[in-house]
Amino acid sequence: MKAPGLLLLLALTPVAGQTVADTRPDGIPPQTAADPWQEGLDLIEAGDVEGALLLWLDSRDALTAAGAEDPRIGTRFIEAVVEHGLGSLTESATEMFYWGLSRQGPYPEEIREEILAEGRRTFVLTDTLVAAYWENVGRENPEALATAVKQFWIERDPTPTTPLNERLVEHWQRVVHARRNYVYNNSSPFRTDDRGILYVKYGIPDRVTRGHLGINSADRRSHGISDEDWARFDRQPQYEIWRYARPDARDFYYYLFGNLDGTGPFEQVDGLHRILPSNARSYKHRDIRFQHYLELFYYADLARMGGPYGQRLAELERRWYGSRVPNEGSLEAVSQQFIEDDRWMAREPRPPASSPLDDSPKSALSAQVARVLEGGEPRILVLAVSSPLWRPRIERGSLGDSLVLAPFAARHTVVMRDRRLDEIARGGMLPVDGQGDISTMVLRHAPAIRHLTVAAEHSVEGEEEPDSVGVLPGHRHFAVAPPLRRGESELEVSDLIVGLAPRAEIPMEGIPVPVLPATRFWRRDQMRVYFEIYRPASVPEGETGTFDVRLRIDRLDGPPVPGREIAGRAVVTVTIDSPAPDGQHFLDLDLRNEVPGDLRIVVEVTDKETGATRTRVTPVRLLAN
Repeated sequence: MKAPGLLLLLALTPVAGQTVADTRPDGIPPQTAADPWQEGLDLIEAGDVEGALLLWLDSRDALTAAGAEDPRIGTRFIEAVVEHGLGSLTESATEMFYWGLSRQGPYPEEIREEILAEGRRTFVLTDTLVAAYWENVGRENPEALATAVKQFWIERDPTPTTPLNERLVEHWQRVVHARRNYVYNNSSPFRTDDRGILYVKYGIPDRVTRGHLGINSADRRSHGISDEDWARFDRQPQYEIWRYARPDARDFYYYLFGNLDGTGPFEQVDGLHRILPSNARSYKHRDIRFQHYLELFYYADLARMGGPYGQRLAELERRWYGSRVPNEGSLEAVSQQFIEDDRWMAREPRPPASSPLDDSPKSALSAQVARVLEGGEPRILVLAVSSPLWRPRIERGSLGDSLVLAPFAARHTVVMRDRRLDEIARGGMLPVDGQGDISTMVLRHAPAIRHLTVAAEHSVEGEEEPDSVGVLPGHRHFAVAPPLRRGESELEVSDLIVGLAPRAEIPMEGIPVPVLPATRFWRRDQMRVYFEIYRPASVPEGETGTFDVRLRIDRLDGPPVPGREIAGRAVVTVTIDSPAPDGQHFLDLDLRNEVPGDLRIVVEVTDKETGATRTRVTPVRLLAN
């Protein structure tokens, strides 16, 4: 790795403004209560919400010094700020939420239970397998779960260089709304019924129908249903249907809620068959099971939503009224088909939690973070390339038919965090060119650094206010493994850096490696995979060793799940010579035969003399041309 032109941070500087003020806004010196948690609850109960929040802010330093950070305070703080509209404390709410999750064990039982509860509130927003994984981890290792929750929200912060996490605040706004409006029972992690989960995950549905399912008097008479049978089987269960638009298709997701078995708990169900009373399946009226009468008339209510419910009503009406006498076997077949269709749709992957903040335009950013050795010392190399959004060309006061990239200046920031994800330092990256769209940084790799955030912000020429650009910072997040060390007898290998081969029109003088960093590729692109081999300290300088290098491409089907094995195939196997102390190497890959999607590049380097092997991995995305 070439050193000239890189910014080297030799010390980790605390971030200004991270400590709590020495006095409260009212001038009273901070006091630490014997039990700040309970005293704050008592103040809230007495109606002094702001007093409780100020008490908890004042107690934070003393609790931290005692190793007694309290997740109960963190979650109750942000909930109270949202619930009571205390906008001036939203930045503090973000900080207190993170603070509460920074405690190290061992944990009292009440703290352990709060971490488990917050884990459920967080990971219910994700894939079911991920939620189950962290539930199991949390029971054995609540500290790992607390860190995972904290990381989840840090990596969803739309403005990672500011103290406020708008997405976290929005999440709690949804939780508070759900607790006020969706409380037929207390079955969800948010202390709401199942509608609360949907609302917290996706926000307001684009359409809702609700009411009570039932057979009206005219239909009872026309089908000869007695008042006794009607009262016995038609329980008139409550129902709701929520509809959300699919993000990438002209279609919708439908969610049905209702009383189980007609009179049971109000829950999300996978189909109408879960709402029908069980006794209607065994009783026959006019040689047809009463279940089929209920299906016909209940779908008439559900069909108000349209979509699959309207289609099913049309099919049932055809079966019932297409001949003089409805056929029991035909009705049973279509009933079973509906059940199978419902079960199939229930297994269909649904999107993770979403919000308008997630969908807001963001600056394009490609970032790479790699552990390296420089002069035998551990370093972290950071590379970033970014740009703002393309905009329509304005021609004679109106929109043109082409897109342009307005002149801009970029600023890249790196935020460093420790293993508990507490921020320990931040710094600006060194621009390679005048615009700053390509930047580099080399950090002294202190063992404390375990997580990095790279953020790209742009100032567009002609915009007086940065906010008027309407583009959120692009950001990428990286877990950082322990520092590399040069051993006495075994080799070491840098992390991988991937990108494109340099082109003549792009300035590369300040970039320390022969790669234009990128993590998204077209199939026609030639991907370059760069790595460095560090020979043992005992090997004389200049001596050459022989190494086997095996590269494979793993395909990531679906969201990555911790512990799940991923199959791959070898695409390159070569033997290379590498000098001591450090050798710089790269492989160029032709991607035209690869299937677009999320991929993982895996490189195994084996010393042919000693048999020692090092494996390095990096994710990329291949786009369809």
